[in-house]
Amino acid sequence: MSFLLLLWMIILGVALLVYLGIPIFSKTGSQPVATSEDIIAERQRTLVQERERSYAALADLDEDYETGKLSDADYQELREELLQETAQIIVQLESESQSDVEAEIERFKQQQRGI
Repeated sequence: MSFLLLLWMIILGVALLVYLGIPIFSKTGSQPVATSEDIIAERQRTLVQERERSYAALADLDEDYETGKLSDADYQELREELLQETAQIIVQLESESQSDVEAEIERFKQQQRGI
């Protein structure tokens, strides 16, 4: 009787180990690794979205001023702040695209050397 009990415990133990080990050792459960190109592309998308939001905020500010919701002093102050933020976003976007061009040139050079 104790032999059958020991056999069942071994069978259940192995089944439990297999059940718990499948997610650990399967490759389908792993997350894909983001490449540097993916990170750069995501950063550019984020900057483009920020630029569009900034443009929309400037347009809303101009509309509020034209309808008389803002005083001249408030309008000038808020517009200057938004213009500075927009300029920073554009500078970041341009520097990102400049580094992308340089990375493309390096990849091209490496391909040429490999041929």
